[in-house]
Amino acid sequence: PKMMHGWGGFGMGGGVGGFPPRRFEEQYHCYSVAYADKADLEKGDKILLPPSAFDTLARLQVDYPMLFQLTAGDRTTHCGVLEFTAEEGCVYIPFWMMQNLLIEE
Repeated sequence: PKMMHGWGGFGMGGGVGGFPPRRFEEQYHCYSVAYADKADLEKGDKILLPPSAFDTLARLQVDYPMLFQLTAGDRTTHCGVLEFTAEEGCVYIPFWMMQNLLIEE
C-alpha cells in the first residue's frame, strides 16, 4: 500500500504557520504482522515500518504521535506505528487492515 504521513489532513494541503506540510509518502510490500512473529498486534491499529522510514521521518521532524494513512487503490485506512523493525521495503500490518484495503498476502 501507499503510506502517507503529514500535518493537516495526512499530507493533503495546508501547513502550519505558512510552512508547507511535512509529508512522508512511500510504497511498501505489505505482509500480515503474523509474518513478523507479532501476532499480538492483530487486534490493534499499529504497524511495523522499516528503519529507513524512521530516518526519513526524523529528517522531516514530524509531530508525535505519528499517524498514517494507508491507501491501496481507492481504499484507505489509518494507523499508528509501533516499531521500525520491518525489513527494508516491507510493512507489516494487522490482517484486518489488509482485508479492509482488499490486499492479499
